[in-house]
Amino acid sequence: MSDHRSGDARRAALDSFLDERCAAGYSVETRSTAQAVIVRRQRLHYLLQWFSRGDGRRLVVSVDQNGEITTVAAEPRRW
Repeated sequence: MSDHRSGDARRAALDSFLDERCAAGYSVETRSTAQAVIVRRQRLHYLLQWFSRGDGRRLVVSVDQNGEITTVAAEPRRW
């Protein structure tokens, strides 16, 4: 039963963090129960992609069993 509560706490913490980031201009690329990849793109991203390196600021967001959020820079996409 504590695993179920732990999962709910993790999900709630991640939901809250992602809501804050989305309000700040990020969008969710992928998501699971305990992890997500978010990206913040610049305004004219589709025009600038030909001239810039990378595809915006990508972050991996993780939440541990205690509900603590950590973020690290994600590797660039490889197409």
